[in-house]
Amino acid sequence: MYCTQCGFQLEESDLYCARCGQPTRPDLARPARPRKLVRVIRGKKIAGVCAGFARYLDMDVTLMRILWLALLFVSGGIAGLVYLGAWIIMPREDEVGE
Repeated sequence: MYCTQCGFQLEESDLYCARCGQPTRPDLARPARPRKLVRVIRGKKIAGVCAGFARYLDMDVTLMRILWLALLFVSGGIAGLVYLGAWIIMPREDEVGE
């Protein structure tokens, strides 16, 4: 038997792949948690807005910060107003209880 995600050879008694952790049976899969857009408290630089968007979109936080900075220069400052609005509107992650 082989893992459907990474192709690693598995034993018949294996419940999970030893290489990637993929379950071998569908009933073992964990249900996906709904993602929430929140400001991140740990790992933030200014307000946690970029880190929150990066976590929500499942991307690298450094890339998200570079994109925000590029948008700031390209938009003539409009992205800065959007950032401030997100800072005000987005709840902190400790307020949501994550």
